[in-house]
Amino acid sequence: MENIKGFILSSSYSDTSSGIELNFYLKTDQGPAKVIISNFRPVFFIESKVSGVKIPKLFERKSVGLKSFAKEPLDAIYFSKQVDLFEARDFLADNGIRTYESDVRPNERFLMERFINGDVELQGESHERGKLKVFINPKLKKSSYQVRLNILSLDIETSFGNDLYSIGVHYQFEDHREFKKVFMVANEYKEVNEELTYYPSEKEVLLAFKDNILQKDPDILIGWHVIGFDLDFLQRKFTQYSIPFELGRDGEKVKIHQRKSGTYTCAIGGRVVLDGPPTLRGAFYSFENFKLDTVASELLGAQKDISATGSTKVEEIERRFREDKESLAKYNLLDCTLVSDIFKKTELIELYITRSKISGLQLDRIGISTAAFDHFLLPHIHRKGFVAPNVLDIQRDAHAAGGYVMEPKVGLYENVVVLDFRSLYPSIIKTFGIDPYSRVMSDIDTVTTPTGHKFSKTENILPDFITELFEKRVRAKSVGDEHLSMAIKILMNSFYGVMGSPGCRFYHADLPSAITGTGQWILLESIEFFKSLGYEVLYGDTDSVFVKLKSEDIYKIKERSNELVRRANEFLTKKLETRFGVESHLEMEFEKVFKKLFLPSARGGEGGAKKRYVGLLQGEGEDKLYFSGMEFVRSDWTKLAKNFQYTLFKKIFQGEDYENFIKGYVDRLKNGEFDDLLIYRKRLTKDISEYTKSIPPHVKAAKIYAEKTGQTNLKSIEYIMTSSGPYPSELDFPNVDYEHYIEKQIKPLADSVLYIFDKSFDDIICGDQLSFF
Repeated sequence: MENIKGFILSSSYSDTSSGIELNFYLKTDQGPAKVIISNFRPVFFIESKVSGVKIPKLFERKSVGLKSFAKEPLDAIYFSKQVDLFEARDFLADNGIRTYESDVRPNERFLMERFINGDVELQGESHERGKLKVFINPKLKKSSYQVRLNILSLDIETSFGNDLYSIGVHYQFEDHREFKKVFMVANEYKEVNEELTYYPSEKEVLLAFKDNILQKDPDILIGWHVIGFDLDFLQRKFTQYSIPFELGRDGEKVKIHQRKSGTYTCAIGGRVVLDGPPTLRGAFYSFENFKLDTVASELLGAQKDISATGSTKVEEIERRFREDKESLAKYNLLDCTLVSDIFKKTELIELYITRSKISGLQLDRIGISTAAFDHFLLPHIHRKGFVAPNVLDIQRDAHAAGGYVMEPKVGLYENVVVLDFRSLYPSIIKTFGIDPYSRVMSDIDTVTTPTGHKFSKTENILPDFITELFEKRVRAKSVGDEHLSMAIKILMNSFYGVMGSPGCRFYHADLPSAITGTGQWILLESIEFFKSLGYEVLYGDTDSVFVKLKSEDIYKIKERSNELVRRANEFLTKKLETRFGVESHLEMEFEKVFKKLFLPSARGGEGGAKKRYVGLLQGEGEDKLYFSGMEFVRSDWTKLAKNFQYTLFKKIFQGEDYENFIKGYVDRLKNGEFDDLLIYRKRLTKDISEYTKSIPPHVKAAKIYAEKTGQTNLKSIEYIMTSSGPYPSELDFPNVDYEHYIEKQIKPLADSVLYIFDKSFDDIICGDQLSFF
């Protein structure tokens, strides 16, 4: 009998002739392990009163003392195979009989019911199968384990057509060793050096790569668009040469799936594939774009060996393949190491491991908030005696209103403090005991929210979990564990969104409505409280208020801000206790102070613009500009516009001459000094051939690019506005239409702030002559 601990890399299920098998791949101190569970029974539930129906493929029907949210008694319906469960579910649906939890994945149910979150302890007998230690039906229980992983960064180089040139690999092993190699197609077999080997054909490159990956046995595969491009291309090549694309640890084939959204997933038995751009987005990184060159430059200060893009890049790759294969190998390997360095710099894998341990999801499902909510809440709901509905059976009512957003008081202000509520929605959930179970049990120890929704003060699940997470996050911050702190924050902040999502099996309109409605009430009460103290509130948004300090406060801003926070917290605590009989878990805190703050008018000219402002943020050292919702932080404006807006506000806030700056900026634009800042970047939401009636500028540019290069499968386009209209920036374009950039990119930004000085862009550029007419 063996006892070992490990971390779950991936899980899946499959039906065999004898029944369902659950498969879990682990990384342990003794290497990779595979757990096979063959004594599990897939299950769903139906109402106990259903009788006289012969359920196909039934293994067992059993009374288990559970009930629906409508408090109807339910029976558990067990099957030998998952396919049998699906058949029975469809049969019952066709006969108008409702099933419960028939959409829960069996491998996920197995883990959640044992409260296993990433780390696990095994007890059982094992046998060796290649590099694997295989356990059949061991005992599994939750545990704590520090995992170390072997990582492979993968990149391929191809022609513009269907030719494979090379495959580059960069391994980083748990013992800190590295291995770099490029497998390249040539007319001969030759070991050029320890990092480059030539092979006489594509087939031999593929076989050498496959042998390498199975021998090195990585836990994680990373890359840049590694699923949708590299692995997808390799899959087609393996098929072309009748080579099984079996890279899994137990001989499993690589399975690539493209979602309707255009994103990809990839399953390789016992290995996890993490694609650079979506993994960074999932960790809330943002860049001007997610090209490898852009991200590497910003994070590492490094660049690709070929910085060109599009057809120019492919032409250079093809030239190197023909004339300078060693140079192509260098480029191939550099792309591998850049991706490795990005993952290392951002500690993405460490963050995802921590998120797995907090949410219970495997690494390749991190970010699926509804699945994380299921993993936590379903087993707790069961232990309270209830069963949840299927996702598709949820009644989709109207969406709840969002947070309260006060109309801003337009203008330029000094000494404005921002006071906000720490984790407002989780705090509301704690204060009023809001969760799906509490709603069902609202007749016990009833508490009513400001919106009139009723919950149970004592019969709830989520509030205690939030308290536990709050405490864990405080401890994580105190010891500098940024990954744990971030993982907890992401999970806590997802609770409201999940309960408000029709894609969640626990959705009920009362849940999001109670949370957002209570949030609105709290913000309005806070605004009125500050007004009662004689303060002017300039703006409020969801969980924060912008308060203009009085003249006597400016020499003690922090002290006065903390005093306002203390008094507001006392006010809300007392009001919640006396009016609703609840203990407040709300905590307003001092967030930041703007020495200068500009609140713009709405684009239509009536009232203030919500969720848009720019301020001079007071820092411990140097003050800095802070933009929210403005063009400077939007991806659909050019660098020309962003640089202009940034410098314009910097000069206005610092009391410098902004008129000569505007004139000079326009002159420099006309002189061609900013030609490298004029590129528009737009995504294409559908194939360019589908645009027929209305063809916007970026689609016109994309059509030109497709016509000139033959590339039609475009996801985005970069273009310049020229005298002939929009034109792809990667191609040689005609004269720039500078007047377009002045009218569409410079003038609107200038006029959005100049009016507060009774000036306009035309006044400054043309003089005041127009005012005479």
